[in-house]
Amino acid sequence: MKRRTVVLWGILFILFLCVIGWLSLCERQKETVTKWEYEEKEKEMRQDLFDGGVYVPTPKEVWENPYIYRYNHKLCKEKGLIKGESLDVYYLCLQAIYRANLDALLLKELDIGKLEDELKKSSLGFASRRQREQELYEKESTMRLEFIWLRNNLYIEYLKEDEIELLKEKLYSGKPFVTDELQKMVEKTCQEVIRVRNPKDWEDKRRFLYSEVQGRKPVIPNQALVLEIANVMEYDASGNLLLNEHMTEKCEYLDKVKGEKEKEYSDILGMEVYILLA
Repeated sequence: MKRRTVVLWGILFILFLCVIGWLSLCERQKETVTKWEYEEKEKEMRQDLFDGGVYVPTPKEVWENPYIYRYNHKLCKEKGLIKGESLDVYYLCLQAIYRANLDALLLKELDIGKLEDELKKSSLGFASRRQREQELYEKESTMRLEFIWLRNNLYIEYLKEDEIELLKEKLYSGKPFVTDELQKMVEKTCQEVIRVRNPKDWEDKRRFLYSEVQGRKPVIPNQALVLEIANVMEYDASGNLLLNEHMTEKCEYLDKVKGEKEKEYSDILGMEVYILLA
């Protein structure tokens, strides 16, 4: 009798282990399906934006950005903008919608289009980058310009909940991705969204300068809106720099444009505007 009881308990224990294993397997399969569904949804959202003329970078492209550490990942997670510990496609889709509306606002408020035409028609022969040589900020731009683009990272985690909801609603409802309502929100919030913060103290409100290129002397105010103008060096098929008889005049012209437009654009927008010459 005692032996039969021991055997019975052994069978029950084995059944218990089988049930636990089965439940664990079901949970893993559920997680796999959920992850697959989430990834498929991300692909759909990204494709919808592409179809609407809005470029969404891959997470890898953004992770390679030297200023990735400036994003507040903890705040992103608290606000439901990312699922893991780093920026993902969902965040980048919302950010791309914000950028498209900021680009549209800048084109409307500033004479960037006119300046683009002047560079294109100039007898000095300005050159823009070929598509395969473009940096991330050029790819992200929805201005559709050859020579000018917005250079700021956009930290949408600093938007209020209702402002983030506007971006989410547009992401799910689809194109057009640029609207008057979103442009009004962007106009009101862009100074907070473009502001570069100190990762050692996210709440630090003090103004500081950060590097134009990592490792160089700090020159850019952390609250400035930054535009970039292309002035690309040209090379022959062997990689040799082509001589340009107008190089001095081009540099002088762009320096003049930089000085004039930084002041003009700052006055129009009511914030510091800085222009990089690429």
